[in-house]
Amino acid sequence: MIESITKAFNAYSKGPFLFVWASIMYIILLIASLFAAFGMAVAYFIALSVLNKEMVIGSIPTLAVFGIIALLFIFFGGGLNAALAKAYRSAYWKEKMSLTKFYGYALEKAPEMFGIQLVRELLWVLLAGPGIAIYIYMLKGIEFMDILFYAYIVFVTFMIHMIFTPAFISAGAFGMNLFSSMRHAFEFLRKRHVFFIAMFALFAVLWFLNFIPILQFITIFFAYPVLYTALIIMMEDAIKIKEEESDAEGI
Repeated sequence: MIESITKAFNAYSKGPFLFVWASIMYIILLIASLFAAFGMAVAYFIALSVLNKEMVIGSIPTLAVFGIIALLFIFFGGGLNAALAKAYRSAYWKEKMSLTKFYGYALEKAPEMFGIQLVRELLWVLLAGPGIAIYIYMLKGIEFMDILFYAYIVFVTFMIHMIFTPAFISAGAFGMNLFSSMRHAFEFLRKRHVFFIAMFALFAVLWFLNFIPILQFITIFFAYPVLYTALIIMMEDAIKIKEEESDAEGI
């Protein structure tokens, strides 16, 4: 864990612009996708106005349109996360990634990232759903039950996201397909679960800090790239170890 962070920090200190550029590309395209989603919502509103229809937020057509827009945003957002991981890995190896290549890679990997997201959210529903139902219909209003309920939801969310993060990194940083990224992620967790839990806990804290004004400039352009790259390095070392073990078994 410390070795991965040290490698990432040394790479960042020798070429910070490559990491900052990766974050800038991600932010630019994320903002562009937000504007695109907003534009589609405005287009729907204009279409209703032309047809002399009133937009009712709770109506089925409106919910369907907004749901499709949200899915499209999530779909492309997953691709952007893949491109960000790839850009950080390229920066670690002192290779610059252009904006057009970043965008193209995001579109290329979006389906696989979306597939991983679907599996992750399905597992979250299977684990958190019964707890939510029990709380709403049996435990709501009982003293201290709300605290236990929120603690359970946070714990489940943390564990599910931790388990699937290696799959996202495998698909994004290393370009693996959906099946290979899932398989390698669980093999990686089996071997490095203790170190990865500690690393992911730090990563989760930094992720939340990205939303705090002013402080976010430090995290987005320094701390986040370093720790994200450290996660990638940890997985890359595991891949090399796996390849060495396969070579040794073949001898």
